[in-house]
Amino acid sequence: MRDFALHGGRRGVPCSGGVDPSLPSDPSELQKPLDQFRAKTRRLRIHELESVVLAIVCVNLVIMPWLLGGMKSWSQFISLGLAVVGLVVALVPRNYTEEHTGSNAFRLVMWPKLLKFPIFWIGVALLGLIALRALNPAWRYESNGKEWWMTKVAHIEWLPAGVEAPFERWGPWRILMIYATALMVVCTIWVGFTRRRTLQLFFLVLASNGMALACVGIAQRLIPNTKMFWLFDPPFGATFFAGFIYKNHGGAYLLLSLVVTCGLAGWYFLRGQRRLEKSNPAGLFAFFATVTAVAVLVSYARGATITMVGFLVICITGLFIHQLFFAKDSRRPVVLVVLLLVFGLFMATGLRALNSGQAWTRLQAGLVEGGDTSVKLRVVANHAAYDMLVDNWKMGVGSGGFGFLFPIYQQHYPEIFRFPTGGRQFWWHAHNDWLELPIELGLPGLLLVVAAGGSWAVALLRRYFWENSLSLVVVLGACAVAAYSFFDFPFQNPAILTLWCALWPAATVWVRLEDQRA
Repeated sequence: MRDFALHGGRRGVPCSGGVDPSLPSDPSELQKPLDQFRAKTRRLRIHELESVVLAIVCVNLVIMPWLLGGMKSWSQFISLGLAVVGLVVALVPRNYTEEHTGSNAFRLVMWPKLLKFPIFWIGVALLGLIALRALNPAWRYESNGKEWWMTKVAHIEWLPAGVEAPFERWGPWRILMIYATALMVVCTIWVGFTRRRTLQLFFLVLASNGMALACVGIAQRLIPNTKMFWLFDPPFGATFFAGFIYKNHGGAYLLLSLVVTCGLAGWYFLRGQRRLEKSNPAGLFAFFATVTAVAVLVSYARGATITMVGFLVICITGLFIHQLFFAKDSRRPVVLVVLLLVFGLFMATGLRALNSGQAWTRLQAGLVEGGDTSVKLRVVANHAAYDMLVDNWKMGVGSGGFGFLFPIYQQHYPEIFRFPTGGRQFWWHAHNDWLELPIELGLPGLLLVVAAGGSWAVALLRRYFWENSLSLVVVLGACAVAAYSFFDFPFQNPAILTLWCALWPAATVWVRLEDQRA
């Protein structure tokens, strides 16, 4: 078995006794026959419908961060339309020929796969719960043009209730549309992606798009400007970054892009070891990861930066352990150290050029002496949100209802109720998705979310996902962003929510297709 592993685990290589004297002593000599073997292998065509599905999903996920993070209603309608079209195309039956299969032709019916998908039914139940709350409002939004207030109205007491609020003010029907978009993207990936090459292209597009966003964000710091994309003023004078109105959302989205990029870098690196490749794209994606990490830091999103540092420490530590104890080529740890030093030098140079002192200053301010004013106010807001959760944990207030009903609890905390100048403060989000989600969904909705998480966990554990570097890194990164949402509200951004949800089916299908290929 030792020799089998040493020579790449390919059939036909002796496994017993000592090293076969007929084999060259220099492993690099094995590269020539391997290259000849791969050159003769004909790559099967991806089905035309699958290519269309891939294009639609990628366009949807790529344009959202550029369209102000999907925070405008018109961008959400565009995303919804793409999601509907993508799912419809994914469900169209496919006629496979020998060019697609390499063997016999057959016809593949897609809709049974959707009906057997547990997340589909859990998602439909969650959307139904949101719609039911919207149709059974306990509170109604009213306004005189200058001020607004909530009026309690009659409703069916024994059914889950919600709020009646305008669509443009992020009422329940708008939240329903955003959640439906994310669900359809998830189902499209699960049903429509059947080839490993399709998922590989999918991850490559996400990593490249993240790199482009990172470059724009860095350029914004190098060329200071008060206009988004140097063209127009951000809404309400927001502290934007890259294509996002809110810099913390920009940092969180780039963190997800960094996750995908690191996963690709690790996968190509380890595949290159197995194949004894002289070169592979791992170095390119390590460069992408470095630039993206710099962008996260200079976004001044403290929570995203702390999460990124923890994620990178875990990934780098895991890679070193793998190379020291499981890699068969003793030169690889040395090469790895050299690469890390080179890219570390590049990162340090880039940070100095960007004058990242402000980023570190803001980061330290949030950690030293109890944090700055912003952190202290969020802590108080979390206390008020916890009071709201205690009163509404059973049935919830309905999706989109937090910001409209939070003043009831906010008024008991003067420091977050009015500004020092006397004006009213409005907290549309709790800055803690772990609190806001159960407040809005209640116990029934929370159980559905837990069921969805359990379904993904079972699917991944059954496939031993930790043995696949790409799936492992993506799952670890998705969990890191979920942990980050304890300190902020990234999942209230449609672009982040949709991408985060899309990574789960992508990681699960990837490890399944990798197993089949092996």
